[in-house]
Order: sequence, then C-alpha cells, then structure tokens
Amino acid sequence: MASSTAHADDAIQLGRRAVIACLIIATGVMVFSACPVIADEVEFSRDVLPLLQKHCLDCHGPDTAESHLRLDSPVAALRGGDSGEQAIVPGKSDQSYLLTRVLHADAKQRMPPDAEPLSREEIAILKVWIDQTSHWETAKQELKDRRLDHWSFQPLLRPAVPGTATHPIDAFIEQRLAQNQLTLSPSASRSTLIRRLSLVMLGLPPSPDRVAEFVADDSPQAWDRLVEEMLASPHYGERMATPWLDLVRFGETHGFETNRERPHAWRYRDWVVQAFNADQPYDQFVRDQIAGDAWGADAATGFLVAGSYDLVKGQDELLRLTQRQDELADIINATGTAFLGLTLGCARCHNHKFDPVTQTDYYALQAVFAGVNHADRALPMPAETQQQLERLDEQLAQLRQQLMPYLAENRDPATRKRPAVQAKENIERITPTETRIVRITIQKTNQSQPCIDEFQIFAAGKNVALASAGAKATSSGDFVHPLHKLEHINDGRFGNARSWIANDVTGGWVQIEFAQPETIDLILWGRDREGRYADRLAIDYRIECSPDGQTWELLATSADREPFATDQPSTPKYDFAGLSQQEQQRGQQWLERLEQLTATRDQLAQPILVYAGTFSQPDPIHRLYRGEPTAPREVVTPAGIAALTSLTMPADLPERERRVALADWIANKKNPLTARVMANRIWQFHFGTGLVDTPSDFGANGTRPSHPELLDWLASELIDSGWSLKHLHRLILSSQTWQQASHPRPDGVKIDAGTRLLWRFPPRRLEAEAIRDSQLAISGVLDLSVGGPGFSAFEVEAENVRHYHPKTHFESTDFRRMLYMTKVRQERDAVFGLFDCPDNTQVVPKRSRSTTPLQALNLLNSPFTLQVADLFAQRLQREANTQPEQIQWAYELCFGRSASADEVAQATDFITATDLQQFARAMLNANELVFLP
Repeated sequence: MASSTAHADDAIQLGRRAVIACLIIATGVMVFSACPVIADEVEFSRDVLPLLQKHCLDCHGPDTAESHLRLDSPVAALRGGDSGEQAIVPGKSDQSYLLTRVLHADAKQRMPPDAEPLSREEIAILKVWIDQTSHWETAKQELKDRRLDHWSFQPLLRPAVPGTATHPIDAFIEQRLAQNQLTLSPSASRSTLIRRLSLVMLGLPPSPDRVAEFVADDSPQAWDRLVEEMLASPHYGERMATPWLDLVRFGETHGFETNRERPHAWRYRDWVVQAFNADQPYDQFVRDQIAGDAWGADAATGFLVAGSYDLVKGQDELLRLTQRQDELADIINATGTAFLGLTLGCARCHNHKFDPVTQTDYYALQAVFAGVNHADRALPMPAETQQQLERLDEQLAQLRQQLMPYLAENRDPATRKRPAVQAKENIERITPTETRIVRITIQKTNQSQPCIDEFQIFAAGKNVALASAGAKATSSGDFVHPLHKLEHINDGRFGNARSWIANDVTGGWVQIEFAQPETIDLILWGRDREGRYADRLAIDYRIECSPDGQTWELLATSADREPFATDQPSTPKYDFAGLSQQEQQRGQQWLERLEQLTATRDQLAQPILVYAGTFSQPDPIHRLYRGEPTAPREVVTPAGIAALTSLTMPADLPERERRVALADWIANKKNPLTARVMANRIWQFHFGTGLVDTPSDFGANGTRPSHPELLDWLASELIDSGWSLKHLHRLILSSQTWQQASHPRPDGVKIDAGTRLLWRFPPRRLEAEAIRDSQLAISGVLDLSVGGPGFSAFEVEAENVRHYHPKTHFESTDFRRMLYMTKVRQERDAVFGLFDCPDNTQVVPKRSRSTTPLQALNLLNSPFTLQVADLFAQRLQREANTQPEQIQWAYELCFGRSASADEVAQATDFITATDLQQFARAMLNANELVFLP
C-alpha cells in the first residue's frame, strides 16, 4: 500500500475526468463507481476516496461534506442530495442539477470548484451519460424498493391470533410475556375497575352510588353494560377530544406577540366532541378535517387553521413570504403527524433525512393546501332559518306597503323627490309589472366599486329573487374577494360579509332572473343592512326589467331622489302629523311592528361564524431551494407522497378538489399508515404509551412497535369494523390486559421496569383536565353542560397586544370541564398548567408526565384549590351529619372506596387539630386522587 497515496495524488491530477468525479461529489452525491466516464477511462481505485473526501471538505466544510458523501451508488444520484435538487434525471440532462452546476455562469457556483470550466467535449460526455436511460433502470428500481422497506410502509395484513387465549389482545400480549418468562397480573378489584374505567373513558370519577351498584352486580354482563354506559355518555367525546386537540395544536388565540382571541374557534372543538360521541367512522373523521367544506362538515376544517397565526404582517416582502411559508408548513406538518405519523415538515428545506419524503413531495403537498387562509368563515344557513327569514321578509314587505302613504316624501305635496339613497336600506315602489328579469345598473358610487348586500324583489309580499326560490343571479363582472360573491346577492342574508361587489367602478350591473314570470311591486336593496359600512354605495343607478333579456323597461332610478349627502338618515322617515288619532295609532303600531320584525330578522340573519379558514384558488407553487421563499425552482403540481402513492393532480385542479383528493388517499383503507397510527393512539389513550412510543413518527427515526402483530391486528379491526373507534375501545376494555391489577411484582420490575410488555396495568398520573374536573365533581359544583363558548382562566387586558393575568377568584361559570377553558397560546392555567399542559403552539402527540415541587405547592396553596376545598367541606356538611360520616363520605367521593378504621382515626385527629376545610383540602391533594389506579 506504499503507493496508495501516490496513486491517489495521480488520480486527482488525471485531468478533467477525475475532476468530474469531484464535481459529482460536490453536487450532493457519489456515483464514481458507476460512472462510465470514470470507470471505463480511468482505473479509479477506492484509495482515492479519502482524498476526494478531503476535496469536498475543503470546498464545502464538514456539515455539507458529511451529507454529500453519505451515499456512493447510482441510487444516490437519482434521489439527489439533501438540498432536494435531483443531481441526475435520467433522460433529461437539461433538468439535472449536475449540469446546472457545471454550466453555472457564476464562478462561485460553478463546478468543479477552483478549476477551469469543463470543455464542451466533457460536458457532452456528461449529457450522453445522463440521457442514456437504459443503464439507470436498475438504480431506479432499487430506489423505489429502498423507499418502501420500512415496516410502517408495508401493506397492512391481518395477522393470525397466536396461542389459545380466549381474547385476541391477551393472546398477543401473553405471547410476548411468555418469551420473557412473565405472565399477566390478576384482575383488579371491581371498585378499582369502575374507577379506572370512568377516569380513562370520561375523565371523571364515578359516583359512590354507581360504584356500589357495580360492585354488587355479579351478572356476567355487568362489565359489558358498564362499558356501553361509558361509551354512550356525552362526556366520552369530551374525554377523547382532549388528546386530539393537543395533537392538532388547537388554540383559541392567534399566538405571536399580539395573541388576539379567536372567538369562534370553539365550534371546531365542539365538532370534535360530537364526532367522537357519534362514533363517526374514523376515515370520514379524517376526510372532514381536510375537506369537510365540500360536503357540509364546515366546522371540521378548523383543523387546518388550528395552529398559530401571525396577525402582524411585515412590511418587508421577504418577511411576508416567510410568514406565509410558515403558515403552510404548520398545516402540512399537522396533517402529516396527526393522520400519517410522518414528520413531513423535515422536507421543507431538503429531502427528508430518514423517510422517503422528498422536497418535491413537500411542495406538492403545499400545492394542495396553498389555498387555505386563516380566517373566520360563515357556516351555511340552516334550511329552517332560511324559511323563517323568508316568512319575515313577507311580513316586512306587507308592513312597508301599508306604511308607504306615511313616508315623509309622500305626505308633503311640495316634496316631489324621494329621499337620497341610504347605505342601510332603499325602497323602490313599483307599479305592478309582470316580468322575468330585473337588473340594477350602477353608474356612480360614493366610493370605489359598488356593493349590494341583498337585492330583494317582491311579488304579492313574497321575495321572488331568492336563489332558494329558483332565481338566478348574473352580473357584468364580479370583484374577486373571499367575502364578496355573486351568490350573496340573493341568498337571503344581510351584511357586508354576505354582499356582492361589481368589478367595474361605473356601469357595473347585476340582475335576477326568476324561475317564471312574476308580477312585481316592490324592490328593496342596500349597501349593508347591518349598518356598519357606508362606502361603495350606489348613488346613481337605474333599475330595469325585461321579459326576455332583449327589451328593457325602466322601473326605478336615482334621478327622482334627493342628491346624496353623507349625513342622510339611515332609515326611511315616516310622518303621522295631521292625521286622525285613529290613523296615527294605526300607523305607529305598524311602524313599531316593522321595527320589531326588522330587529328579529337582523338577529336571525347574523352569520354563524367558525374559525375554520377560507379558501381561494392558489397561484402555481414552486419548490423552494433550501426552503428560501426568494429561491423558487421548478413548478410543482399538487400530489401525494410519491413513494407511498401514485396520487397526482392537474396543475389547474380547483382548490377544494385538491384537498378532497388528498383526504381520500389518506383515509383509504389501503394506506398503510392511517389505520396503524390511529390504532396506536387508541392504545396510548388506554395504557399511557402506544405500542409505538413515538406516536407521530412512524418513520425510520421513530421506534418500532413493541408488539407489531398486535398493532396490525388492531388496525385491521379498525378498518373491518367500518373504522369504528368505539369498537377498538370495546376490544381493549374487554381484555384481561386492561382489567389486570396495577400492583408491581418483583419479577416484572426486574425484567420490564417500564411495563412495556404489560405484565400489569401501567399506573400513571392523571392529566391536568382530569385532576381539575375530579376536584370540581367531588366538591359538587362541576357544571357538566356540553359544548358552546368556553370560559377563561384569565383576566384579559385588551390592548393591541393582549395580556393575560390569571384569575384569583372563580365564579360558577368557571366551574365547567377544563376542556372548555379557553386555550390561550403561550399561556397556561396558573395551577393545572403545571401538570404538563401544552401551550398550544406545537403539535403534542403525547404529554410528558413530570413530578415537580411547583405542582404540589400550587395544588395545595392556590386560590382555586382553597376555594374548591371550601366548597367540598360545605358539601360534606350538607350531605353527612356526623364527623365519622363526613370522613367516610369524603373517601367514597374521592377514591370510590370506604375509609379504613386507621384512616378514620387519622382523619379525626387531623380535623380536630385543624378543621374540616383543611381536611377537604388534604383529600383533594391525595396521590390516590390524582393517579390512575
């Protein structure tokens, strides 16, 4: 080997051909052993490799060199380097990054570095080598196969149940235990089982009466009945929603420096609760959250925008672009971790270092979600509400007709002109005319393009312009905006958010074509019937009708109105002066009725908002070099992850259809990840740790399942049951694995101290929500109302930048379940936030379970605990007469069991030394209360 170094030195000096080898390394891959230019023309020994490595270190530094030199096969050339650039595209040398760097005009970017550019002949050799597709076929197939060798990417197949155990879950668990000379533990006591079941499934302790009833019931069906009772409880959905909202980074403020509130975000939380309670098939649960707006599950898309959002947009263009990239990264990452168990965000700047997700895959997914925008969205109006509005409109039209003679302009003979147009409402009284089409043309506004929130046309008191009545709206052109749409012109709803804006400042028109000819007599229109906006008001207009769209007849015009002035009254003025007392009374009654019905209608027509995002057709999406918004590369069309699916979409596919297509792939039973990931989450829900203990990373950097066959069996059961999550719960809860005692055993602790093999039920501390809810339930003050706006644990200082100060005194409205506590980003509840509650800024697939002095101090001394302890003491005094009875009742309420004689004696001494309130306080802090048995 004495000549090895000399041989290496000679190779580096061999000229352009050896430089090509360095070049290939420098562009991100090593292919020297397969390159015909090198392998055929130069006897290229592996002794040269150290020197080539040194070359790359000198040029690029250790971090880049490490990634550059990781692979040494043609497969690496096809996959590309970590930058995401594909060094070689077989048959397409013009698209290969290798040629891009060879031909770069900038000497600092051109390869090979610190050398003369390659000659035309040498470039031609490279092009021929790349364009000869035949010798790349083997590498292409190897790359495809390599991407899918990881366990979680394999097709899901139902494994056979091992052994002879009567329960399939127990059979899989006992098989692993037997391999480690362990067995399941005996069953837990019935009082322990009902307490465990209630805390796991509902997050609430069982009542003493229900414990006594179950313990006394020796029927073989007693446990199954109890399980069904828990699954049917409305509080089951609340319990399931807690970890799900952690997982999807749900918060009710925006985060960042302003941290403003999202007052309508709670509707997504309620949708999640309802979906779990209804046992919505999980595949549909997934589809709804990605594209539910396509079929009426509008609140479900709150998932897409559940994350943080920076309200303050930078003046710098780069900052704004980066903010938008961060928003989309949040959506992509949440989708990948929640449903697929993949860390897709790792491919934003480079190819994923562990999983078969390329940078192109990432931006293909971005093309799916690029039309999603953070905003409130109005929910579709229920049909019943629409019908109520139509009935109100008929009554209002009749009242306006009755009041027409009392309009001020009609009462004063000297006044011939009608009042000037008003932003809120304008009345056009029409001589009864039979027609098919009515058009309003706007020649002038008080500002910018004209806006109309609703164009109402009445025939015998009925609004015949409504889309629900079969009328069709068309226009000269529409201003493109997510709030202002042509469909709003006749949807029966008022206000700026349900309005239409013309595309042209002058000459724009909108018309309504009825389902059949109608005899019309009244037209109502306004800029904003809610009275909030007065801009874009049509002040020069004409209204015409036509039976066929060819001949037009003038119905009304602004020419007979007073000139527009900004101080015009917002509503028509009625004058009853000079009339008989009877006429005045009748007119006033009609006017009062008009005002009452108008207020009722305004309230009924208020849009129901949910923070679930708005959607728009996105611009073309480019792959960004190293994730830099200012370094766009090729256009990327919407698609799935290429290594896992053949899903591709046209570049011009409508925005909603992109999300539908992706949702359908994720929720497909053939997707190897979706069912496995959710089955694992259900297992984690019950046992504290999933079969895969990295629940949102099923990729190569995650852990392998402790019981792989059991995971696949559960995933198969999930699919075969129609994606029923309650079915999985029933299976797990009916197993001896779940029902066994949690007591430690020397043999188990010695072999499996972490209880991963499940030789006992793993005991664990309750989550913050269950601790707080249990304290309130035990004290008799827990408000169990389900759904609706939540409550806040903070006093909010409502400046531009919100400040949240923890409450020090709590009202009964604060005693709801903690699920309904407003989730303020970057803040935690002063007491229970210390029990590892997330701050809602990131996805949290599994909470940590820490034990700290601050937890004990806050739980013992906080104003909340002191107040609740006092309420608990009051309950004991109300419901038990003597001190021994109060002690026994406290134990039954807190722990679901009777106090022993020693416990009664100790409690008596403690109460004598202090008082009942201090005893209640101690009980609320007991380990037995805050730990799952």
